[in-house]
Amino acid sequence: MEERRKFIRLSIDVDVTWKKVTKKLKKTAKSKITKNIGGGGICLITYGKEFEVGDILQLKIMLPSKKVVRTKGKVVWINEFEVVSEKHEKRYDIGVEFLDIDDKDRELIKRFVFTTLTTAEEIGQ
Repeated sequence: MEERRKFIRLSIDVDVTWKKVTKKLKKTAKSKITKNIGGGGICLITYGKEFEVGDILQLKIMLPSKKVVRTKGKVVWINEFEVVSEKHEKRYDIGVEFLDIDDKDRELIKRFVFTTLTTAEEIGQ
């Protein structure tokens, strides 16, 4: 499979609050777990199939540096997987491409990713 990403991704959990914008313009706010983040988008992990490809989300991303990025994103892919424990549970990776993101916020994310990766390499992780 060919890698199509334009931006490096960092596998890290950051706090995200999203609001799904529906056709009726009603919004639902929830906190989610993330799988990775990069300058072009974010991957959320959800416990239910609450998204469809094409859904538009308002995102509030709280980086560990305490910086907050607010942007709009579009669900571009969904992958289902199972978590095997005492009971089998379905989870979903949700790929969200940033749509309306300020250049300074994109740079903030890119800098966070680069700095974190560089620091991890320096300490041998």
